[in-house]
Amino acid sequence: MINAQDKYEKIINFESLYCYPGTNVLINKLGIMDKKLLEDVERGYSTYKLSKIYLKEFTGNFDINHYLDIHKYIFEDLYDFAGEIRNENINKSGIPFCRPEFIGKYLKCNLLQMKKDLKMVTDEDSLLNYLAHYYGEIDIIHPFREGNGRVQREFFRQYLQYINKKTNFKDYKLEYSRWTKEDKKNLIEGCIISAKIGDTSLLKHVLSKSLVKVNEQEISKQR
Repeated sequence: MINAQDKYEKIINFESLYCYPGTNVLINKLGIMDKKLLEDVERGYSTYKLSKIYLKEFTGNFDINHYLDIHKYIFEDLYDFAGEIRNENINKSGIPFCRPEFIGKYLKCNLLQMKKDLKMVTDEDSLLNYLAHYYGEIDIIHPFREGNGRVQREFFRQYLQYINKKTNFKDYKLEYSRWTKEDKKNLIEGCIISAKIGDTSLLKHVLSKSLVKVNEQEISKQR
């Protein structure tokens, strides 16, 4: 007799419709069939696109369309699915991400609630609690087949600029370059813990490493 978990595992463990038949290489516009090479090229493309975003203001309303547009901009030169919600089940470290049919609804609701909950942000500690909570919530949705982490980090980087305009802070930013390799591992572990038991303390700790006061950063540069 097949239990519910076995049935779900059969749903998520199949040949991906996003990959070339018989491989685990994502179908791409460059026709690259080597997984390692594709990863290297993807890293180069995404780094270039993200650097262009940093140099200009990426406009949007911080809604679902804004989120999808970031993905499209970063990956449109490589993948046909850039900017599109995935339509197959995926998991990581045994944690199943949101089922495709619910992604749009949950992502839209979370981004809307983020704006409503801004009134709860009154100091640096509540800001970190807020960021950690929604970082975990959006991570478990995992809207795309590939590139979720990069889009998520960029969205939150931009969102902090939005927060600065809507609160009394006006001087915080996220600098991911401050993360060590250990911090990056803890980010993944923090997302897993958040998904499993709802504890965002590790996520909060990791995000605190990247949270910078702009005025303090300027002083540091002058030294």
